[in-house]
Amino acid sequence: RLTTDHGIHGLLLEWSGPAASPMHFFLTDTTKHFFKAALYFDSRVRPDSLAPVVEFIKKDIHHMLSTFAWKEE
Repeated sequence: RLTTDHGIHGLLLEWSGPAASPMHFFLTDTTKHFFKAALYFDSRVRPDSLAPVVEFIKKDIHHMLSTFAWKEE
C-alpha cells in the first residue's frame, strides 16, 4: 500500500515465478479518479531470464507511483 504527497492511494501487486504479468498496480483519490496498469512482456515466461529486467523496471514503477499526480481540470 502507498499514499503519495498528493493524497493518492494505491496498491502494487507483484507475483514471482512463471507469471505472464509480474506486476499490477492501481492508484485512486477515492472520489473520482482511478488508474490501473500492469507490466506484461511479449515473450515466453522465463522468470530467471526476465528477473533483471523486472528489477530494473520496478525502480521506475516505484518512482512513477510515488510521484503520480492527477492533471488539474
